[in-house]
Amino acid sequence: MDSSSSAIKIENVWKVFGNTSPEALDAIQNKGISKTEALEEYNSVIGVSDVSFDVNQGEIFCVMGLSGSGKSTLVRHINRLLEPTSGKILINGQDVMQLDRDHLQELRNKKNRHGFSKLCTNATQIGCR
Repeated sequence: MDSSSSAIKIENVWKVFGNTSPEALDAIQNKGISKTEALEEYNSVIGVSDVSFDVNQGEIFCVMGLSGSGKSTLVRHINRLLEPTSGKILINGQDVMQLDRDHLQELRNKKNRHGFSKLCTNATQIGCR
């Protein structure tokens, strides 16, 4: 997909929770350890695993999955309510990881919104204004 037409572009986003998350992620990516091994060896939990997608301007995008599968964790990365362990997040071509506090607040208040669907408890909708 042409990234210039994407309102939201998520590239290879990982979220690993734990005090040794960088080391755990390195072992996951380079040694191929499992989720269980990451927990046992690094006391780290994988919340989001190498996710990539694009959302075009005006598109409604739904993230669906089982309870506890990381839907909300993933969506919270878009406006940096959570910081990814690794990966890239672009909104209208702008790298949100580079935003200072004021610009991040503007993004959250004016440009990005997400809601948790009441009709489908296992769905999260993402949209851009």
